[in-house]
Amino acid sequence: MDKLIGTKLDGIYEIDSLIGTGGMANVYKGKDLRTGNVVAVKVLREEYMGDPDLVRRFKNESKAISLLDHPNIVKVYDVSVTDKLQYIVMEYVDGITLRHYLDQRGGKLNWRETVHFVGEILQALQHAHENGVVHRDVKPQNIMLLPDGGLRMMDFGIARISRAENQLLSGKAMGSVHYISPEQAKGDVTDAKSDIYSVGIMMYEMLSGRLPFTKGSVVEVAIKQISDAPPPLAEIVQDVPEALIQITERAMAKDPEQRYDSAAAMLEDIRKFKEDPAIRFEYKYMSEVPVANVMEKVMKQTKNGTETTKKKTVTVKKKKSKFLPILFGITLAFCIGCAIMCFTILRNASNSLFQQNEDVLLTSFVGMTKDAAEQDPLASKVKFVFEENYDSEHEAGVIYKQSPREGRTVKAGQEVKLYVSLGTRYEEIPQLANMVREDADETLRNLGLYVMMIDKVDPNVPVGTVISTDPAAGTKVESGSTVKVYISREQVANTAEVPELTGLSYEDAVRLLASHKLSVGVQTHTWSDLPPNTICGQGYAAGTEVKINSRIPVYISDGPEPTPEPTPEPTATPEPTAKPEDDDKNDEETGTLEDVKDVLDQLIPKK
Repeated sequence: MDKLIGTKLDGIYEIDSLIGTGGMANVYKGKDLRTGNVVAVKVLREEYMGDPDLVRRFKNESKAISLLDHPNIVKVYDVSVTDKLQYIVMEYVDGITLRHYLDQRGGKLNWRETVHFVGEILQALQHAHENGVVHRDVKPQNIMLLPDGGLRMMDFGIARISRAENQLLSGKAMGSVHYISPEQAKGDVTDAKSDIYSVGIMMYEMLSGRLPFTKGSVVEVAIKQISDAPPPLAEIVQDVPEALIQITERAMAKDPEQRYDSAAAMLEDIRKFKEDPAIRFEYKYMSEVPVANVMEKVMKQTKNGTETTKKKTVTVKKKKSKFLPILFGITLAFCIGCAIMCFTILRNASNSLFQQNEDVLLTSFVGMTKDAAEQDPLASKVKFVFEENYDSEHEAGVIYKQSPREGRTVKAGQEVKLYVSLGTRYEEIPQLANMVREDADETLRNLGLYVMMIDKVDPNVPVGTVISTDPAAGTKVESGSTVKVYISREQVANTAEVPELTGLSYEDAVRLLASHKLSVGVQTHTWSDLPPNTICGQGYAAGTEVKINSRIPVYISDGPEPTPEPTPEPTATPEPTAKPEDDDKNDEETGTLEDVKDVLDQLIPKK
């Protein structure tokens, strides 16, 4: 059991339960003993407490974040940093994460939902950036959704770590590598544009139902963030307006200079898009600088470890003669010119050397097997290079793509790349029992599987950890399949026992019912031997189990019945009944109103 659960931090915050685990800190549900309010307490994990640089950053940045005040940002109430413990006290948000919401929707949202959520996220980032705070770990797991459709962003600024650590600790990235920017993956200085890149990745995922880079270890994914271009969004989705695709791809630009300058600038384009979904923007992702150039910019560093920026490169050179480089350049240009002229003359002449490089018109090899392609007549004229990949849409051994394509003319002996399917890739579901929600989610996604989290009560499994999976651990499933992960949640009582009310005053009965999470229902006044305003009967007997928030009908005494006037033929004393003058009024006004409230109670769940 977690040693912090049940303790009181500084005698002020009582820790109730673990509700989340991240790369750097654990999050607990607790109570502020001074106010009685429920709070969330983020505690720096033990393995990082010995790093003085990280503790200093934790303290300084936490205090900076506490100054943020925006409806889309979780409010920070208190920060405490000592030699033994470092924690942040935050607003407790009763909702679900955007990650959970995406999983429940099958991993994909329509473009209108995407625009709504991204607009809210960008407003929060704009406020933070204007106050000098960069998030550095923007991802669906750090965004809480409220019942009214609003959201709260969490974990601002805490993901940054000393560059000496290079942001990769034992192969595990600080923050999810699936959403970090190229410069952050490399460990370079990050700014607001890194958050813009992460928002672009989230938009890509929400619109397409998939992340641009998933397969491989966290280090491999980080390298892909730096060097690989994602599959074009337009080829994956068919029902998303082109302008929204352009906004997404500009935010995902590898080169920070090609991205939006600020969250406000991106918000402005989204505003234009909402006003006119048919709008077109001038920029396109594929028209940017080649990925290799971006890789060179990101990876270039000086020998002593300091980075060489794009804006200014400082070099120290010895003085050299200016004449020798000029002479060398003239000579080189002359040689190149002569070579081109000779090539042109020989190429147009009847020279056997060039006649060997005949033109070859490529046919289609798609659909063939590797053996069939090697026996094709063209196999002797071009050089086949085979690349094997898993592809669930094609049988194993079948060529599903070629480069160059059919119809292209190439020179004899040129390489032709043929992509051969290895068939469907299967992954074995690992054992996730007792693993916390976030780690289980990341483990499955790293295997290329989609995840659906389902909360379930199991008293034998710690709250917030995995009970089981469907399919079960050890089962082999097709890559890209959805795995249901059952997470243990707290047992919440949904019934209450009706207390004994007879003999209590009306006010005391109301208080007693409230302590049992019940309330007073229909009130009927009647004659009885009990004092006026005293409960003389109840609609449910004491000890009856009813649903929480049920309304309990009560009978309220009006005192003894007045002595009737003498009559020639006295009749037996009638049993206590409701006052005739109140009966119709109660049925018409009180009863109907209570019925309506009962219906509303069923439609609007109470916390």
